[in-house]
Amino acid sequence: MGEVAQSSGKSYWGLVLLLVVFGFITGFSIGIPFLLVGVALAGLSPLRSRPRFFWSGLALVVGFLVGYVLVAPFSCTVTAGFDLTTGVETVSPEMCRSLTGIEYTGSPRTAGLITGGVLAVVGAAAGWIAGGRQSQANPQSPS
Repeated sequence: MGEVAQSSGKSYWGLVLLLVVFGFITGFSIGIPFLLVGVALAGLSPLRSRPRFFWSGLALVVGFLVGYVLVAPFSCTVTAGFDLTTGVETVSPEMCRSLTGIEYTGSPRTAGLITGGVLAVVGAAAGWIAGGRQSQANPQSPS
């Protein structure tokens, strides 16, 4: 049984390292969510033997990332013009669109944070329930 646990530990830390390195290297494009999940897995490693806490913590991070990415602005545009007769420059308000097609004007980043926070709480609750069921199915692990 010790070999299985040691192999599992190597796989876990290999996944953590892979996520952190990939997230760091691709940080200016798609890497930040991978980096955050890798850091969360590293931080949650002492709780691996307590499924209820481990899964709720991981689901909290993943829920926030999913909520934020789906609702936060994906692309923004501003239209500027210049009236030659009056000499006045006109600038339209910033218009942003999310991945789900929601359009925002003004300062739209708050919607992504709120949605991410709500999904983080929902994810943590789902992780708590799933971890409790896993603990009941595997009675030798403390919950």
